[in-house]
Formats: sequence, structure tokens, C-alpha cells
Amino acid sequence: MNGKQTPEAFRIPDELWQRIEPLLPRRRKSRKGGRPPLPYRRVLDGIFYVLRTGCQWKAAPAEFGSGSSLHRYFQRWAKRGLFRKM
Repeated sequence: MNGKQTPEAFRIPDELWQRIEPLLPRRRKSRKGGRPPLPYRRVLDGIFYVLRTGCQWKAAPAEFGSGSSLHRYFQRWAKRGLFRKM
């Protein structure tokens, strides 16, 4: 992106986040170490950004995480039926 932040219209409102957060899977600590996982709220903002704009995963603003990470979370959560629960 060109140094600008994504508009607040593409962010999940606090009230909605409070209802969604309990539906998300609990994180387990990795024994292998590695990179820390992305914050779920930022990931969900990124997923909704892609779904609302229709852009490609790789074209999502970097502030949400990499496009491949966003897509991986989307696939996992869709498989678990998370979006239907929302």
C-alpha cells in the first residue's frame, strides 16, 4: 500500500468483535517455536477486506498480514463452519 492506513469502514466494530471472538478457535503454543501467529482480529479484518472489495488475496493491504496467511486462515475457518456461525 502507499503508506496510507485502511479506512475504518473496513474494520470490524468493537461490538461485533465481542460477539465473534468467542467463536474463534483457541490458540495452542507451538513446541517448535517459529513466528508468532497473527492477531485474529487483524486477520478477520483482512479476510473481510478481501471479501468486500473483491481484490485478490495477495493484493490485501500488508497491515492485515500476508495474502497467503489470510487465505490460509480463511480456508481453515471456512472448513470449521466459522462463517456460518457468525
